[in-house]
Amino acid sequence: MAQTTIVTALFAGTDYGIPHSQHIYDATWVDKLYNGCKRNSTIPFEMVCLVDRQYDIQAPVRQVLFQSQADKTAGWALLTELYRPDLTDGPRLTIGLDTIICDNIDCYLQMNAPFAMVTDPFANAVPRFKDEVCNAMTWCDSASAERVWHTWTNEQDWIREHCRLAPWNTISEMVLLRKIFNADGNVPRMDILHPGIYSYKCHILAKPELVLVDTPKVIYFHGEPKPHELKADLITNNVLQHWV
Repeated sequence: MAQTTIVTALFAGTDYGIPHSQHIYDATWVDKLYNGCKRNSTIPFEMVCLVDRQYDIQAPVRQVLFQSQADKTAGWALLTELYRPDLTDGPRLTIGLDTIICDNIDCYLQMNAPFAMVTDPFANAVPRFKDEVCNAMTWCDSASAERVWHTWTNEQDWIREHCRLAPWNTISEMVLLRKIFNADGNVPRMDILHPGIYSYKCHILAKPELVLVDTPKVIYFHGEPKPHELKADLITNNVLQHWV
């Protein structure tokens, strides 16, 4: 199998009309993500970071400029560029910067699926999310990346009408991915194929033993809080020891 490329993104959210998570991320978040992946894998990988300008990233990460110019209407859909075919001709693992890698992730660097997402963290609590998925992490082969990019570049009118994320009403690449790959509710779930991916807000806080007794592979953050906002306690200490 070809080497997997890990793809993430760093940009000024205020320039793209993103309604939350602004003024948070900087180059140190990229360094910490790379370091976590490197510590917790035995499989070679390349990391690419899509950027709106060059950042002072210390880790050996390839910075690639977004194709889109600053656009107040872009919203989270800007992250559709994570699937640009020119980034790699092999498989890719997409990861948000608000992710902490805690244990070995080899299983996510060599998956046997064309495309995979993560079970929506609200699936057990909110009935309308019962069969839904999120893009905290995705696995994507080159053909699937081409499919995403073709839709993004050729069906803008449809996307702007049907791929908005409530309650912000912003165009969302997550909604686009759901409609392309999970229309039947059967897209492969990375967290089911290889357990160990948890939401801090929905899973870790509800079951602290996930970090106090066991070691998750991946902890992702969505909404609030973010890692830098955690208050010192036993749970936090067990999480943040991996965020270096």
